[in-house]
Amino acid sequence: MLKNFFISKVRVRILEQYMLDLNASFHVRGLVRILDEEINAVRRELLNLLDAGLLTSKKDGNKLVYKLNRKYPILPELRSMFYKESNIGKAILRVAEEIEGIQLLVLTESFIKNKYENPTDVDFLFIGTMKVRDLSTAMSELEKEQKRDIRFSAITKEDFDFARKKKEPFLMNILEKDKMVIFGQISDLL
Repeated sequence: MLKNFFISKVRVRILEQYMLDLNASFHVRGLVRILDEEINAVRRELLNLLDAGLLTSKKDGNKLVYKLNRKYPILPELRSMFYKESNIGKAILRVAEEIEGIQLLVLTESFIKNKYENPTDVDFLFIGTMKVRDLSTAMSELEKEQKRDIRFSAITKEDFDFARKKKEPFLMNILEKDKMVIFGQISDLL
């Protein structure tokens, strides 16, 4: 399946557009304008992604519009891969690798959409035995780098497991919404 994805730079650039916004829809000429690529190359790669099952298409007036297939089996992993390659993703990974004791880092819907629906929404959930002071310092530096406020929470694996069993609203808010595991294994959330 993956061999269908990473053959051309145009395909990678198209995938980046879709991975930034899972609800995005584009027609061929719209992507040509955004990417500044040849129309035939864009059309060919859209058809390849359609054949692979990652995209769906439908007529919208006289245009054929392509959207992500949200039920695509490896979409979360693919999205995470692209996010980790972005500038912000690399910066976040650097923080996770520099701070000892982080087992899992979850990037939440609030950060992805830069939108907070309630006061307890956070951008990142760190799970592990990290030193909160080191984490706070690193996150302050990341805020300056990214020029945006970042909300985060740090919790031990034991506290995470307990909160999940008790269905703590704060944790359920994170787990039930769109999220990405940036560092660690998704199995650690289960």
